[in-house]
Amino acid sequence: MENWEKLSRLPEKQVRQLQEQRVPSFLGKEVAARHPAYREAWAAGGAPRSLADLVKMPFTVKDDLLSPPGNPTGYLRYMLEAPAAAVAGGGMLGKLLGKKTTDSVLDKNQTSQFFFSAGRTGRLTPYVYAIHDIEQLRETGLRLLDVLGLTQDDTMVNAMPYLPNLCFWQVYYATVSLGATALQSGGGRILGLPKIMTALENMDATTLFTTPGYAEFLLYSAIHYKVRLPELRNIIVGYAPAPLPVIKRLEVLARMVGHPEATVKRVYYLNEAKAAWGECAPGSGYHFYPDHSFLETVTPVAPHLPGQSELVLTNLDVKGSCVVRFRTGDTIAGIAYDTCPVCKRGLPRLTGELERLQEIKKVIVNGEEKLLNLNSLYGLLAAEPDILLWQAVVSPEQGLALGVSLRNKDDAPKVLPQLQEMLTAQLGIVPQISDASYRELSERLGFEKHPVEKRIVYA
Repeated sequence: MENWEKLSRLPEKQVRQLQEQRVPSFLGKEVAARHPAYREAWAAGGAPRSLADLVKMPFTVKDDLLSPPGNPTGYLRYMLEAPAAAVAGGGMLGKLLGKKTTDSVLDKNQTSQFFFSAGRTGRLTPYVYAIHDIEQLRETGLRLLDVLGLTQDDTMVNAMPYLPNLCFWQVYYATVSLGATALQSGGGRILGLPKIMTALENMDATTLFTTPGYAEFLLYSAIHYKVRLPELRNIIVGYAPAPLPVIKRLEVLARMVGHPEATVKRVYYLNEAKAAWGECAPGSGYHFYPDHSFLETVTPVAPHLPGQSELVLTNLDVKGSCVVRFRTGDTIAGIAYDTCPVCKRGLPRLTGELERLQEIKKVIVNGEEKLLNLNSLYGLLAAEPDILLWQAVVSPEQGLALGVSLRNKDDAPKVLPQLQEMLTAQLGIVPQISDASYRELSERLGFEKHPVEKRIVYA
């Protein structure tokens, strides 16, 4: 990877030049020669030699990465072969995993970890990180912490859910590589809320990494139990939707419990990118690494809403699993290449709110099919001060049912009709709303039972 300080100050023209160089050197040589799926796909038309060539290539989708029925190792088609395996004989599995090699170049290709994601397919998709990728994960972790403004002097608690997923492991490798004092808690499902709060308190932790929903649950609990965390000044959230109204709500709670100037920032974890990207300030955009990934936006496939652009990823420096023009299923407003107005870095940024295409559903309303953007619920309900918790249940026939826990249950006769009117205007359908106790809704959401709470349930 490029020198970080130099990379973060490059002007747009030099960023483009850097990526132009990566296309023929990585895609045109390594991927074209050692990637079974793309080697086959590019056999007739040739490999991309420039960014202009690249954006004309066919898309890769999540279904492509899945092993077909009866072939459990089919996902290996989207892994780079070890260099010697491209020309030598031997077992396919051994070749692709790059095992039993002694050469240091080949060692970088050996499998280190399997990560998984489900996404729109609903099926776990394996994504292989080679030794090279884990080494890169250490570097991208240091970059992430730098963008977030964290240093070796910070004391950190990693409460991302312990999973074979980038969200936990990027934070793990980042904190270990930095040499900062850090507790790798595994989140509420592993260590539990009381012990995580005790750790934050006893360690005088300055920084908490977790999901937005669990951050809110923890902060509400700290208020309820009168726990003070005066050193907690950084809450870093990701892995689940966190539009700006959610960030503002968390910031208010964080300042009630922790440091009076506590801030909340966001990170975008994308398994297939083999790196996580952070915002230097809320709304500044997710700063990504142009020497590691090429990103573009395209019109999503249906269903989608007007103005949405789907993020498309191409790896530029990986071993193990590798994708070219991969449709992420996530939408953004755009990609900015100008200097960041907040941190003054020249890194390109993903701008606007991240949304998931899988959260856009077709429902039947009065016999008419409509699109329901469930992504918008997070921001709309976070902006409602009367609501503490919520859970949505969606079905194509019954539409949207919403359970809410109110700050004051006696206000339900006034608040619920107002909430229904607001959501009807924003969503275009009439939701059925009921109130529930905080305890009941917390249990239904499963903050300590699931990696991420069951915020939206499909009936």
